[in-house]
Amino acid sequence: MGPHLHEGMGIFKRFSKLNTLNLLYMQAELMNLEQELKVLAYIDTGIPDRQTFAISVRDMKQSPDSTQWRKVIEVRNMLRAYNKALREQAELSKMRDARDHDRDSIDHWIRIESGGDKFLSGCEARPWMPGSQRDLLSLSSRSTDDLFTRWIEEHVLPWLHWLFFYPWKKPMKGEEATNITHYGKAGLKRMARALQGVLSTLLPSLAVLALYHISDPIVRLGAIAAFSAAFSLVLALFTKARPIEMFAATAA
Repeated sequence: MGPHLHEGMGIFKRFSKLNTLNLLYMQAELMNLEQELKVLAYIDTGIPDRQTFAISVRDMKQSPDSTQWRKVIEVRNMLRAYNKALREQAELSKMRDARDHDRDSIDHWIRIESGGDKFLSGCEARPWMPGSQRDLLSLSSRSTDDLFTRWIEEHVLPWLHWLFFYPWKKPMKGEEATNITHYGKAGLKRMARALQGVLSTLLPSLAVLALYHISDPIVRLGAIAAFSAAFSLVLALFTKARPIEMFAATAA
């Protein structure tokens, strides 16, 4: 599976709790350092040869025994580490959760005898346990696909594989024993687009045909409402349109 990490299979633990605790610990350290720096600055105001420290960083820095300056350096280093951890946490928060389908595929491979054969044990197996799987992220998730494409990929394609493609589709290199097969994303998208094109042609035609044969005005209004709802449903399932875009398209 290694070569296909870019297709949603690169799944790792986010360590949300540990990252949060780490930020809180670093925040607490900084609060204490800030308090210590204030105390040292106050003490230095009462020492004659250090009274200029409040207005001259040069004097503070060049002093041979400046406890306050050493504390400033300690605070600076801690701030650098804290800000780096904050940026990393912000980047982690933007990464998408692993998709259930991808997560289940890896979990299945780990468990089967011809795959991982349960090579993980003890606490190392916890990321794949039911209670911990929600803390998994994907390095390159495919969750931006529309719902229809995802449905084809996760449900229709496996069915087609075992029904038609299994005899001639070769497994991935190194996965001959598990029969894990890779299908290119481009082919799936072409299939989805073809079906979307057919449906986008049929739906308006069916609506016009149905309305032409409905003579009762009340029933016709109900049919118009039903077709409008169907159109909105198709937009939600077959595209990545935002709610405002779907509203505008339906109102038009």
